[in-house]
Amino acid sequence: MTALAPTRPGEPTTPIAAAAARPRWRRVMARARGAYGVLVLAGVALWLAYALVRRAVSGHWHWSLLLDAVPPIALLVLPALGLLAAAAARGRARRWAVLLAVAGMALGVDQSGLNWHALRTGDRPVPAGALHVVSWNTQYWDQWDDTEALYAYLKRQSADVYLLQEHVIWVAGTGEAGYYPLADDDRLRSEFPDYHIARRGELLTLSRYPIVAQPPVGPDVALAADPDTPFKRVFDRAKVLRTDLRVGDRVLSAYNVHITVQTAVDLNFFSDFDFDGYYRRKFDWRQEEIRGLEADLAANPNPALISGDFNSTSAMGNMDRLRELTDDATRASRDLLPMTWKFDSPTGFDWDSVLDRPLPFWRVDWTFTRGPVEVHRYDLRSAERLSDHRLQEVWVSLG
Repeated sequence: MTALAPTRPGEPTTPIAAAAARPRWRRVMARARGAYGVLVLAGVALWLAYALVRRAVSGHWHWSLLLDAVPPIALLVLPALGLLAAAAARGRARRWAVLLAVAGMALGVDQSGLNWHALRTGDRPVPAGALHVVSWNTQYWDQWDDTEALYAYLKRQSADVYLLQEHVIWVAGTGEAGYYPLADDDRLRSEFPDYHIARRGELLTLSRYPIVAQPPVGPDVALAADPDTPFKRVFDRAKVLRTDLRVGDRVLSAYNVHITVQTAVDLNFFSDFDFDGYYRRKFDWRQEEIRGLEADLAANPNPALISGDFNSTSAMGNMDRLRELTDDATRASRDLLPMTWKFDSPTGFDWDSVLDRPLPFWRVDWTFTRGPVEVHRYDLRSAERLSDHRLQEVWVSLG
């Protein structure tokens, strides 16, 4: 038998007795710290479950559009905060919380939107003769503010090619039904006399280079076969405008993109609205538009520049295949965390909500290239309160 060391007079002889002998405040603190550890463990476990489910269903299930709504940087920041919180826990709760928080960070780091290329040093020279392209969602052509300021802003860019979205009239308060064509060709020719003009639905492309072809892409292929297709239908489904530009002795295909928005931000989730049907339609339309763009790119022998409002973040699975087919211009950016939406702007909405405020936590505007196209520089510019989207500015050369 093993002999037990003698205890001093009055010393507790069991762990339970020892715990009972501690001061009351220490016992209360021990219980609070234990409860805190359980709460932290539960929090990081719930986040890890969300991260796993979101990655599994993103781009594959229509309700994933809501799971993807979180700002991508939160996929890294929130588990990092969980890791810090775990440091104040103790025992097994701390060890498990640290493990789960690190797993959550690992799942989010590649989709956080961080641009590691921004850490590289050195100049970004733009060679003479490079094409200067700007791409911008104009927020309904700035119809609630000063359209003169919009034209002045565009002309100050002095771009060779403009890829513009939401060149359309929208009647506030009418939802998806209130879109009408903006017939301003005379004004456009007056403001941009040396440019060739192409339009389709809400998409407008202005180019100093001749437009030699304008083939329809994706769902617009069927619409273009019928010249009597109503504007509303064209607006809904013609979300990619391809223009083939004659640049010297080469042809560059410029894709002006505005993928269908995932959701309206003023939906009343306590109403009897058919939300399942709504999100299924949104998901299906988005998939058809992006798959159509991918198919056209795969079959197009020309070098290509693809830019616009994709209504998709770095965390959304529907962009995976497009990223495989193209090169992301972000690598030429100096922004460590590029953001393009939602910045301060005239809104025109007739409802009041926290979401109808400047919340610049998302990037939904992108530029990609395919083929022998070299990106020299890529910047995101302030829209000077003319739109809630920042302007994309890129300089490229054909290889």
